Amino acid sequence: MANQILYIASGSAPLSSQFQETLDMLLTGAAFGQPTILWLTEVCLQQLQLAPSDSLAQLPDFGVRCVTDGLAPVAPIPVETLDSQSLQTLRDQCGQVLVF
Repeated sequence: MANQILYIASGSAPLSSQFQETLDMLLTGAAFGQPTILWLTEVCLQQLQLAPSDSLAQLPDFGVRCVTDGLAPVAPIPVETLDSQSLQTLRDQCGQVLVF
């Protein structure tokens, strides 16, 4: 798992151009076989329910594993719900962690 990249969508601006650029970068890496995980925080998911992203809908097709915490609202894409300990373990095991 050490070669995986974990992207954490903090929710600070999930509808911004920076968010879209990060999703494009995430999708590009996944398209070239980079094991990639996207952690959608509760705040980010709440914002995305207001204006879903087309790039998010493509994530499962590229093999991106999407996770969230157990308290998150309904997601616009399929996500795996993990408890806080599992999310922390996942974060510790990834080779690179990027927060946006």
